[in-house]
Amino acid sequence: MGEQRTAIRAANDLTEGPVVKKILLFALPIMASNLLLQLYNAVDSIVIGQYAGAEALAAVGVSNPVMMLFNAIFMGFSVGASIVISQSFGAKNIERLRRSINTTLSLAFMVGTAITVFGVVFCRPLLRIMNVPGDVIDNASTYLTIIFIGTLGNVFFNYGGGILRGMGDSRWPLIALSISCILNIVLDVWFVFGLGWGIAGVAWATIIGQTLSGLVLAVRINRIGYGKISLNEMLHPDPGLIKTIVRLGLPSALQQMAMSLSGVISLSFTNRFGAIFIASNTVVMRMDGFVIMPMFGLSMSATTFVGQNIGAGKIDRVKNGINKVLMMVAALSITMGVVMYFWGYMFAWAFTSEPGVIAIAKQGIQIICFVYIFMGTDFTLGGAMRGAGVAFVPMFTSITGNVIRILLVYFLAIVPHNYLGVFYAMASSMVISCVIIFTYYRLGNWRNKGVRAV
Repeated sequence: MGEQRTAIRAANDLTEGPVVKKILLFALPIMASNLLLQLYNAVDSIVIGQYAGAEALAAVGVSNPVMMLFNAIFMGFSVGASIVISQSFGAKNIERLRRSINTTLSLAFMVGTAITVFGVVFCRPLLRIMNVPGDVIDNASTYLTIIFIGTLGNVFFNYGGGILRGMGDSRWPLIALSISCILNIVLDVWFVFGLGWGIAGVAWATIIGQTLSGLVLAVRINRIGYGKISLNEMLHPDPGLIKTIVRLGLPSALQQMAMSLSGVISLSFTNRFGAIFIASNTVVMRMDGFVIMPMFGLSMSATTFVGQNIGAGKIDRVKNGINKVLMMVAALSITMGVVMYFWGYMFAWAFTSEPGVIAIAKQGIQIICFVYIFMGTDFTLGGAMRGAGVAFVPMFTSITGNVIRILLVYFLAIVPHNYLGVFYAMASSMVISCVIIFTYYRLGNWRNKGVRAV
């Protein structure tokens, strides 16, 4: 037991040491992982956009909200598991830590299997509901069916990464994703250009890479003495821990589902602008992702930092850490906003050579780049509150912002038949979400309502 406690202290324990240094050392691998994940997704779009044109690129774009609508469930519960693990880690409760890890993996298998079945069955009906054009829907259905077949690999990668990050290890998720990203690029080129599989080849490359990432993380978790995977414990998960994980993760799952549902509804409105606009919107989202992911990485560091220090009972350190992350996010978002406004459109050429797509993408990114600081602040405060176990507030603000986004898309884009209204609606909803969560954060009530999971 003494050796195990020493191992925990020797790991990336965020409850001790200089706040900024600890946060950065933990956040940088997460930021690199998120950027790699965007590269992972961008390569799919680049390969298919250059090989098969705007219609195929649009198929990938309309598929993303459907994927996220289903994936929101396991992503939310992954957040709940990470909170339980980070607080157990911070409290040095080794027995609960081990049981939490095995219960999390058991939950991952159950959730992943359910998503696979429902995703394969309902992906095409959802695409019809979204008014996906006839020249796009067949490719989108093929892509989604294959992606959902490989859901378990994606689930185990996300849960495995959440487990390790909860214990302060952000390096191994980066290593696993790096291996997966390289494999994905190689397979994309081989399957699409070499074998001529088209959009199906992109999907198969993605799920093979994700599955490999999940296996790498499972091996890493199993090699940690106090985190050893036990088949017996996985077959007999702790009901109390499942209840806690679900209770902490459900608000985040609902938040992710609200965001995805908002995207689905918005696309059902804007798909009437045709394949060129859908492809342009896909390019904007891909470019935007490269900016969002570093900020999202900092918000994830805030979740683990707050979780560990809540577990250790160090409230003053919690407040100090949140303020430091907010300053880093502000500096990053302003810098990236300037870069994307003046030079962001140049990246669009990587996805497509069609002038009409690039022209619209340039307009979209120049609208959204003005609200990056609001987006980053929203992410950070939401991550911090989830780490404290107060997941309802980020859920409420996100759902509110996305409902407003749907209304604004209708009145700013559909009624006047102006595709730029889609981007103005997105930017406005981000500002509104930020204002709501920042107001609640300043009131301070979340500090008194935090959930101790240990």
